[in-house]
Amino acid sequence: MDRNISTKISKEWGVTPKTIELYDSFFKETIRPIIKTNYLSHLVTTIENMVNEKRMIEFLKATESIEEIDINHKQRLRSLLASKTFRLYSIVREPVNLKRKATTRYHPSGAIIYYNSCYDEKTVRILIAHEIGHIVNKELLENAQDSEQTANLFAYIAMEDKNKFYTEECKKFVSISDMQILNDIVSICPV
Repeated sequence: MDRNISTKISKEWGVTPKTIELYDSFFKETIRPIIKTNYLSHLVTTIENMVNEKRMIEFLKATESIEEIDINHKQRLRSLLASKTFRLYSIVREPVNLKRKATTRYHPSGAIIYYNSCYDEKTVRILIAHEIGHIVNKELLENAQDSEQTANLFAYIAMEDKNKFYTEECKKFVSISDMQILNDIVSICPV
């Protein structure tokens, strides 16, 4: 981290240089490598949320007719499911040494996308988008034909959207310097 920025952080927030170094190292050595393997996180989370919402509605409808569940338990169950912190469905991405490029295994509570870890990042992102296409076909577009072609179609649309986001939209999120980031945080999140 730049010395001027570290000095300003210490002055603005009363954080010691040792603490600054701890957080900087923790982020760069521990968090960043994990972020790097969470390919297409926004897309995966969106599909997870959509499937989770669908399953939640189906589950709540199914429990309405069960008379053995008293009203208090039904309300607690509705509250738990509506909290959005309880998951009925999740998608996990797992790098493995496969003979094929990628595959998805479905489980009652979600899906695991296994992808061959030998490929470059661009290829891995396309493989994951393709596998997400299969999940969308199976879980959300119930009348859709799940085929390699429709999974490829979904991958194309998703990657084209990501490409536009990176080339057009990201410009407005980029700061002109590290000091600008710090100044923005100081003005937006005063201590």
